Amino acid sequence: HPRWPFPPSRSFPVSRPLRISVLDSSFNPPTLAHLALANAARPGTDGDYDARLLLLSIRNVDKVLKPGDASYSQRLDMMRFMSKHISNTPDNVAVAVTDEPTFVGKSTKLLSFLKHRFEDAEETHRPPVQLTFILGMDTLERFLAPRYYGTADEMQLALRRFFSPPPEGEDSSIICAHRTCENSRVSLDSCAQEFIDSGRVVMIDIGTKESTYSSTAVRNSIQCGDSNWRSYVTDSIAQYIIENGLY
Repeated sequence: HPRWPFPPSRSFPVSRPLRISVLDSSFNPPTLAHLALANAARPGTDGDYDARLLLLSIRNVDKVLKPGDASYSQRLDMMRFMSKHISNTPDNVAVAVTDEPTFVGKSTKLLSFLKHRFEDAEETHRPPVQLTFILGMDTLERFLAPRYYGTADEMQLALRRFFSPPPEGEDSSIICAHRTCENSRVSLDSCAQEFIDSGRVVMIDIGTKESTYSSTAVRNSIQCGDSNWRSYVTDSIAQYIIENGLY
């Protein structure tokens, strides 16, 4: 709707930041695990997100488009189908595309985009924005790995800008889903520990079954002629995959 990320038909409180969850993925295809992450409630006791964003990354640092993958246009179609099943903010979900490969860069670009969107919409109230990126464990390990930043010192600087509140930083945070049968300890570089200890990275559970529903499992199941893949996605996405002969 034209006012996103503000609520479409009601005023926004002036006393706090506008809180947006960002589910960033390649959505190839969107699964019930993606949906569980998108529906995950905001940690804490002071209310849910004001808006949600499904963000298709077309240039991830460790992924390239492979033969047989759904096109980006087809993935956007499936993301729109999935957005209809987001229960907590059904009237305030947006779908977008980014070619920025890193989460630090995505935070900066999204905040810049929203600033200009507020100005273009001539909103009288322009609150600060808090972005919460929702990740899987593999993505979190990449996000907190020095090799993607050049050096450990460069990573520390980038992450402090990402996590720190204004004016020093962007006030973004991370929510990560545990892997199946995984305890709360994760294998991360020691220099990332301060961000976990400070509560800027929060671990959640999305359900034992949902956490096993990977996009790779869907693609492999289709290629093997196994119809069980249909239980990994919503009915509308399953129908879309069949009608378009995907994977």
